[in-house]
Amino acid sequence: MKTFFLSFMCIIMLTGCNDDDSSPAPFEPVTITPILISKNYLSGGENIPQQSTVISNQTDWNNLITQMNSINNVSNNFTEINIDFTNYIILLVLDRVRPTTSYTINIVSIIEYEENIIVDFTATGDPLNGFTGIRQPYHIVKIRRSSKPVIFQ
Repeated sequence: MKTFFLSFMCIIMLTGCNDDDSSPAPFEPVTITPILISKNYLSGGENIPQQSTVISNQTDWNNLITQMNSINNVSNNFTEINIDFTNYIILLVLDRVRPTTSYTINIVSIIEYEENIIVDFTATGDPLNGFTGIRQPYHIVKIRRSSKPVIFQ
């Protein structure tokens, strides 16, 4: 009986009491807090199309700043221009040209999921409110660089 008990204990110890505990814990979504670069308006004459995009290198960033500054030097009001693209990426949402100053575009949330990063944004406004004048709202932030794809919605 003693031999049976020891043999039984050895089998238990060798096989373990595995309920498949080796699987990784599920990924919990993480809210990313962005760093504001600028949230304002272009004059509407810069000829930059409506877009939501990721800027991940200095050349694209410089090109955007040049386009945005083509009428007014809007980058003077950016919180920073020199971005460390080895550690950060830029997220840009740029609305279409609007007829009044009542329109805004807002990055509402940035959530990191297991497979991607989702950027939720909204454009709001009323053509009957605000001052008459062509404006193109934009919102620019930076976040830590990630290998995950960024999806705007």
